[in-house]
Amino acid sequence: MARETWGSRVGFVAAAVGSAVGLGNIWMFPMRAGLYGGAAFLLPYLVLLFAVGVVGLTVEWTLGRATKGGPIEAFAKTLPGGKYLGIIVNAIMVMIFAFYSLVLGWILRYFIASLTGELTGVNPGAFFDGLAFSKEAILWQFTMIAITVIIVAMGVQKGIERANKVMMPALFVLLVILTIRSVTLPNAYEGLKFYLLPDWSKVMSGKTWMIALSQMFFSLSVLGTTMVVYGSYLKEEDDIPLSAIATAFGDTAVAVTAGFLVFPAVFSFGLEPTAGPGLVFVTLPMVFQKMPGGMFFGALFFLLLIFAGLSSTVSMLEVYVDSAITKLNMSRRNASILLGLLTFLVGAPSAINPSYFDWLINISTVYIGPLGALIAALALIKLGVDKAYEELKKGALIDVPELWKPWVKFLYPIVIAVIYISQFLLG
Repeated sequence: MARETWGSRVGFVAAAVGSAVGLGNIWMFPMRAGLYGGAAFLLPYLVLLFAVGVVGLTVEWTLGRATKGGPIEAFAKTLPGGKYLGIIVNAIMVMIFAFYSLVLGWILRYFIASLTGELTGVNPGAFFDGLAFSKEAILWQFTMIAITVIIVAMGVQKGIERANKVMMPALFVLLVILTIRSVTLPNAYEGLKFYLLPDWSKVMSGKTWMIALSQMFFSLSVLGTTMVVYGSYLKEEDDIPLSAIATAFGDTAVAVTAGFLVFPAVFSFGLEPTAGPGLVFVTLPMVFQKMPGGMFFGALFFLLLIFAGLSSTVSMLEVYVDSAITKLNMSRRNASILLGLLTFLVGAPSAINPSYFDWLINISTVYIGPLGALIAALALIKLGVDKAYEELKKGALIDVPELWKPWVKFLYPIVIAVIYISQFLLG
């Protein structure tokens, strides 16, 4: 079976940005920025993104294109026991999609409630408590998995590429509209000050840098999974270095703009930026209730989150659908449906059991997830850094400095290992 490829460079970058942009940008990034001092978090994040994140994207795309396969194929060709390591990272992606789809289901429910005006007269905290971990949540979770299955079943060009070409521009437009409204609210200046003027004592905190580093890897989808698969669809004439820069820029633009949306609104209405996970589901609905035309802007905001979340779930499902097509010779349609159902079976208990939900998150994103990025880095080193460097230069419109080789061989895997160890040491 001939391997699918991207229809165009624009389509590939749109899909890559779509994979990177998700709830991590619009929900988790403002949440962590709020908890770690606003600008004091933003500054380390930007430094690390372009010093480490861009390199991570080139590593995984180069590995995917050189081996013409997803994690199972790429690791099997380069590492002892690589096939089993590939199976492990595929299983982790199932778990990530399982809990992610539940959060996305909550967002779909909020969008409908904003659209109908139901959210206008309710207590946002009570509304969320009634939705989260309820039987109703299972329905919304299933709906978002089903939409994802439909897009992936349509294929790389007709499904994933086409959907992201629509969703990504729409996401940016909605984000800009909402941000303009937010920064023009009364007292928005206090939010901008919090977000743009750093407290240097917090900037110098090692924990702030480690959290920023962890956020950067998660946000870019550099986990040895999605980006390896997407790299395997690249043609030799496709430009990896410029695509990496464009993807990092697009991903960062969404995250940074989300901060400009959230913090002026939060400070304008005297709320706390340190609200944590409740910032989107409890705090912002309170803002929308008090804002003129708030339910309209609320509906736009939750639609924005749906686009962001779907662009990520599509890339998640594609990881193990690609493996089923390659290794089991399944059709794309059958693989998408069966693996979508598998994801639902794994994830449905999380809709009613918060302990299981927490377990899925911890196993997939803390205890095992970061290992995927490290395995991909080691696989590229085993492939041969000189060979990888030649692969990287194919189709490149800019000169890639020789510094890339020692950076990838030594610094990059050390950074990933430090992140992984710090997850345990810092809690």
